[in-house]
Amino acid sequence: MNKKISLTLSSGGARGLAHIGVIEVLLENNYEIEQISGSSIGSVVASMYASGALIEFKNWVLSLDKLKVFSLMDFTIGGHGVMKGDKVFNKLKTIVDDQNIEDLKIPIKIIATDAVNGKEIVFSKGSMYGAMRASCSIPGLVKPFVYNNTQLVDGGVLNPLPINHLCSPTQILSVNLNETKTNIKNEKTKSTTQSSENSYFKVLKEYFYFNKTNTKRLSFFDLTYKSIHLMQNKLANEMLLRYPADFVVNIPFDSCYPLEFYKAKKMIKIGRDICAEALKNPTNKVIV
Repeated sequence: MNKKISLTLSSGGARGLAHIGVIEVLLENNYEIEQISGSSIGSVVASMYASGALIEFKNWVLSLDKLKVFSLMDFTIGGHGVMKGDKVFNKLKTIVDDQNIEDLKIPIKIIATDAVNGKEIVFSKGSMYGAMRASCSIPGLVKPFVYNNTQLVDGGVLNPLPINHLCSPTQILSVNLNETKTNIKNEKTKSTTQSSENSYFKVLKEYFYFNKTNTKRLSFFDLTYKSIHLMQNKLANEMLLRYPADFVVNIPFDSCYPLEFYKAKKMIKIGRDICAEALKNPTNKVIV
């Protein structure tokens, strides 16, 4: 008989590809995933699994290199974000068609934030892609999602680790992508199609990644990224204190940067390794 478990998949950009590895290990160990709650990238992986398209999604992210990631960035001038966010979701729709959340093979809950009224919005029915798009609207980076005459942004703004939205007597495993402690060495990854970065990607790094050589010189996005991480780390820890999970798989914050989706192979392996260790230590609830 399969063991039943419920999952919470947190926000955290490209680090969220570790969610794929976690799910793989659970299935290999005969766990039956009963339900999932997720914010931001957590909502994407939850939706891909619940719609039966996780393998296809994994194959796609494994095919990404730096240039392909850049090509998915649909920049825009004006508005409330530097990217529209449409290209990524249009691509995902070629992997799996939109479905109603209530029709998926297991219940999932997708968390977004109502930026106008300052409250959580929980999607448990309606368009899967609409909910995902809302949950992934990173403030300042991706344009907000307009819904019922309000503007929705990333679910991680108020609830990066939505354990409280699970309603199950089964064991709970939470994947936290905002762990400050680290034992993962962050390695530089070379493009498989180009030995040196093109000038566009160098400009992106200047804005989106930490400046490792001069900590006093921080770009706008640098400061935004650091601030969001500090906030999400605190919120996630508070959620774990209020709603203790049976297992917590902590993915180190510096294992990769939020837009480094070309590091899928690395992040999936990290997710697999840390989850496998967690399952070997059922009495040790927090695995770092």
